[in-house]
Amino acid sequence: MRQRDYTQFKGKKILLLGAHTLMMHLVEKAHEMGMYVIVTDYIKDAPAKKIADEAYDISTLDVAALIKLAKEKQVDAVYTAYVDINLAPCCEICNALGLPFYATLKQLDETMNKVHFKNNCRKFGIRVANDVNPELLDGIYDKIDYPVIVKPADSYSSKGISVCSYPEEMQEALNKAMDKSNCKEIVVEEFIDAQDVYLYFTVQNGLLSLSAMADRLLNNDQYGCAPQPMGYSFPSKYIDIYYDKVHKKLQKMMDNLEIRNGSFFMQGFIVDNDIIFFEMGLRLTGGAGYLQIRKQNQIDQTEMHLRYAVTGKFDGWDLKTYDNPRFRHPAYVFVILLKNGKIDRIEGLDDVLEDDSVFDIVQFKSVGDVLDARGTLNQVFARIYMENESKDKLDQAILNIKNKLKIYDEKGNNMILNY
Repeated sequence: MRQRDYTQFKGKKILLLGAHTLMMHLVEKAHEMGMYVIVTDYIKDAPAKKIADEAYDISTLDVAALIKLAKEKQVDAVYTAYVDINLAPCCEICNALGLPFYATLKQLDETMNKVHFKNNCRKFGIRVANDVNPELLDGIYDKIDYPVIVKPADSYSSKGISVCSYPEEMQEALNKAMDKSNCKEIVVEEFIDAQDVYLYFTVQNGLLSLSAMADRLLNNDQYGCAPQPMGYSFPSKYIDIYYDKVHKKLQKMMDNLEIRNGSFFMQGFIVDNDIIFFEMGLRLTGGAGYLQIRKQNQIDQTEMHLRYAVTGKFDGWDLKTYDNPRFRHPAYVFVILLKNGKIDRIEGLDDVLEDDSVFDIVQFKSVGDVLDARGTLNQVFARIYMENESKDKLDQAILNIKNKLKIYDEKGNNMILNY
C-alpha cells in the first residue's frame, strides 16, 4: 500500500461509540492517522478501551450524556460501526454537534429495517424473499407453506430469528421475534434453500461500487435456528449475475435514498440466475470484510469512514481506479462456530496463525468464556482471514485448520460445530 498522508488528521480528537473487539480496528486506524481516540461503552472491561487514549463507561445509547462528553472533550468527530443499535444514537449526536455522519436517520431506517428495505427493493425491481400472507399469522398457522423464517424487522447478529417447519412452532417463534424487536415489527418469509451470497459495497460521491462478493458456506445443524456462516469464499462465482441483474437497479435505489457516501452490505440467495435479497446493513460489516478488500484492492473502508467523520469527505482512494470485486487471488474467511458451553482448552491456534495463507484473525472468545446463545453470531469463536495465489494451497490451509484447531469444554467435549 502506498504511503499515506495523514497531516490533516494529526491531533484530531475522535469519540468512538462502542469498545467491543472489532472497534479495536478503528482505534488502531485512527491512531495510525495521528488522531487522539476516546471510546465509550457501558461494558467496563471492553477490549477497545485498553488501547484508546481515554475510555468511559457511558452507554452508547445515552445520547444526552455523550453530547455532553463530546463538548467537554472538544472532539472533532464522532463515529461508530458494526452494531445496528449504535448507529441512530451516533447520527443524533453528530447532528446535535454539527459533525459529519455518513447516513441520515431516515436512510438508516429505510435500509436496515427489513420491512422497509424489502419495500425499497421492490420499488426498483430488485428481487426479495416472499412474505407469508399476514392474515395467516393470526393463528391460521396450518395454512402456511413451510418452512418459513421468522425474524424481528430490526434485529442483527441473527438475534430473535427462528426457522419453522411445522405449525406448532410458529407461536413461540413469533413471540421470540417480537421480544427482540425494538420497533415491534416482525418479518415472516419463505425459507430459501439455495447458495447464499454476501455483497460488500462502497459508495463515493454517489457512485455505487461492488467492492467484494463472497459465496457463503452455512451450518444447518442447529434445528429451528437461522443457519450460521462457516466460511466466505472470494471472489464469488456469481459476480456476473449481480452486474447483469442488479447493479443498475441498485444504483437507482441508492440515488433515490440519496445515499452519497459510505459502505454497506447486502445478503441474498442465487435463485433462477438472479439474486433474491433479504437484508441490508448500512455500516461496516461485523464480519470485517474490509480486511479482505484492503488485502486485495488496497482500499481501506475503515480509513475512508474515519476521514469522512473528520472532514465530511469520503476519500483516500478513487473507487474507479482501485475497487475490483473479482480479486487478484483466491481468498477465504474461515468462521469457527462453537456449541454452547464453557471454553476450557484451546489447542492448535498458534499453528493455524503461522500458515502462510493466514494474514489476519479476529478472535472473539477465549478460555473461560461461556457460550449460551444458540443460533446467533455470538457463537463465533474467531474469523480467520486467508488468501493465497494458489487455490490448491488455500484449500490445503483450510484443511489444516480443520485438523489442527481444537476447542474443548470442561468435560473434554469438542465445542466446534460440524465443519
